Amino acid sequence: MSITVGLVGCGRWGRNHHATLSGLKASGHLDRLVLCDIDPAVLAAHAADAHYTSLEAMLANETLSAVAIVTPPQTHLSLAELVMAHDLPMFIEKPLGLNPESEQHFLTNLPHASTLVVGYLLRHHAGMKRILSAVAARDLEVETLLYRRRTVRSKPEDADPVTTLAVHGLDTAQLMTGTPLTSMDVQSMKVTATSADIRLQHNGITVIVDVAWEADEEERLLDVNGPLNRAVLDFGTGIMTWGGSGVADGPTTEHHPSQPLKEEWLYFLQSIASGQSHVFPDAASLLDLSAWLADHGPAQHDPR
Repeated sequence: MSITVGLVGCGRWGRNHHATLSGLKASGHLDRLVLCDIDPAVLAAHAADAHYTSLEAMLANETLSAVAIVTPPQTHLSLAELVMAHDLPMFIEKPLGLNPESEQHFLTNLPHASTLVVGYLLRHHAGMKRILSAVAARDLEVETLLYRRRTVRSKPEDADPVTTLAVHGLDTAQLMTGTPLTSMDVQSMKVTATSADIRLQHNGITVIVDVAWEADEEERLLDVNGPLNRAVLDFGTGIMTWGGSGVADGPTTEHHPSQPLKEEWLYFLQSIASGQSHVFPDAASLLDLSAWLADHGPAQHDPR
């Protein structure tokens, strides 16, 4: 079966998707890659089998196997509605939406047997999966979870630190603790134009999400600390250290090299091939995060 993927959006993060999909095409995982962006100059800079300046034109002229929407968050659902009318599998970058009611309407109206994957790529990181399996097996108990993503890069235009950077940490907290974000108490939340420091608490569990652009150095850290064990993952290098009194022979180091964006795309392509109805993360998790963002996201703070 010939596989054609339509990528909508060729901005900074869209370029990463383009590079990943080009590599997957070269290795035979898809046959055609077509691009859509409203800026013709941006399109011209990216090699593809076809270029379009409107999603409607791409949908009308291509026999697509799937569509990826990698555009600003406020446009996700309006574009997804157009794709949904063609009953095509969808990959949508995170977050799915910024309005819980619109997101609920969209998820409720997904056609039967739909495939929808939302881009929480750290769920596909090998080191993240290792920690999650330890939590599930109760080899690691979550008392404190620290997610830190600080980058020296300049803030992208119109980006918000909560919905762009912190959202990965919030999703990780939800995943690792098994607790809805909307059930957690917000202990403190400090947001500027380039950073966010969010502290949540629930039933003795403390969550810290610390993110920033224009930082002094690059940091990609997940630190999960329990009463006996502790796991610290650098999700950039894949190096993970286990420590704590539950580690009999002292700290140990593991290496979990990962290309989470590639793994995410392979997961999506495999989901399409299965032909089974599939929403990932599940609808309850997506709606919980959307509701939290509606209460605490950019509309509720005045970054300075």
